[in-house]
Amino acid sequence: MISNSELKKKLKNIKLIVSDVDGTLTDDNNQIGELTKKLVPELKNRGILFSFATQRIHSSVVSMAKELGITIPIMTINGALIRDMNGTVVSKSVIPQSKVLKALELASKYFVRIALCYNDDIIYTEDNSVLKDFLYRIGSNYRLVDSYDKYTDEVLEIIMLGNEKGVIKHIQEKMNFPYRLFLTARYYRSSRTQGVYHLEVRKTGTTKKAGLKKLARHLNLKKSEIAVIGDWYNDRDLFEYGALNIALQNTVPELKNKAHYITKSSNNEDGVGEFLQLVYDATS
Repeated sequence: MISNSELKKKLKNIKLIVSDVDGTLTDDNNQIGELTKKLVPELKNRGILFSFATQRIHSSVVSMAKELGITIPIMTINGALIRDMNGTVVSKSVIPQSKVLKALELASKYFVRIALCYNDDIIYTEDNSVLKDFLYRIGSNYRLVDSYDKYTDEVLEIIMLGNEKGVIKHIQEKMNFPYRLFLTARYYRSSRTQGVYHLEVRKTGTTKKAGLKKLARHLNLKKSEIAVIGDWYNDRDLFEYGALNIALQNTVPELKNKAHYITKSSNNEDGVGEFLQLVYDATS
């Protein structure tokens, strides 16, 4: 935390605000707060831009971006894709095709479910259809295909799901070694379904922090001109970038400890809007 006087000084320099989506920008009903909807366009008129850094695929947040009048690039799939509303790509971290084939081989061998993420779709086969019921990817377009054979290039993320922790960890090790130069595989226990484990595989170096670095360079902005807002563990990278860190009331303790400011409101009370009001007042 920093003092109020220091916060006001930093707020006057802000030119870009980057927010996580689920649990941060949106409430538990997937709605954006009214104050946020009001202030994002008004801040844009003052030269203060707003963008997303989210785990979601691009197509699932386009309607939100349009609602807020965002035209600059947004970061999706935890930084794997940085693309604007016109389809212009700033950065795209594609998993090598040979590594996608290896993942499919391991999924078949160990009987775990697997799906492939692209710009605008999550691809799955009939044998993997149960995976849709366990993925918390709000608004995503799931597309059923007969086979993965024609969909192994341009993959931005591989998602696997299984009931046995040991099996998922074994596949993680197989994907991380000897491919660590190319891939990063991380597993976690589902927060919604007991006994279910997820494994996410992306190209090495693909994080929200790396994505923000690319976006800042694209917009020609300094760290001191950026504020980030997050609530969950996958926002840890954002908070390590070196910008002004903003946590909501519902943010996990680890990120609150790294925050320069904690809002009085949660995501269900438009905590993002509360922070935007501070920026608006500081730049008036």
